[in-house]
Amino acid sequence: MSSVPQTGNYISADKNFTFKITSANPANGVITGVYQANYSPIGSFHTEGDVGHYGWVFNKGQGKDGVAPFNLSFGGSQRPDGRAYNIVDSWNGAYLTNNTILAEGSRAFVNSDGVIQVGSLGTQIFTLA
Repeated sequence: MSSVPQTGNYISADKNFTFKITSANPANGVITGVYQANYSPIGSFHTEGDVGHYGWVFNKGQGKDGVAPFNLSFGGSQRPDGRAYNIVDSWNGAYLTNNTILAEGSRAFVNSDGVIQVGSLGTQIFTLA
């Protein structure tokens, strides 16, 4: 069982989203890495840096401190200079005992022409590649 999310590339079942974990800090639950979306109203985009968080549900009193399954959230956003648009993808779910992620995604897109798109990215299993 993992006590922190395993580092590496997690790819969605539909191959449209990638979540790369380069580090996961057990002290504060921050995940550093890269989020990549292969499609959006602006085409593909990615975000690098602090792209996620996780939190355990087990504790030492239960005899299994900091092990899977645990909650996990990740995603990315992009707003270029000039602020022509802003796009935000957010995924919330669980890191499972088999080192996969089950998550539900949503997206919000707004541009300076007043176009607004808000919707679901669906439920996906992200598998370590």
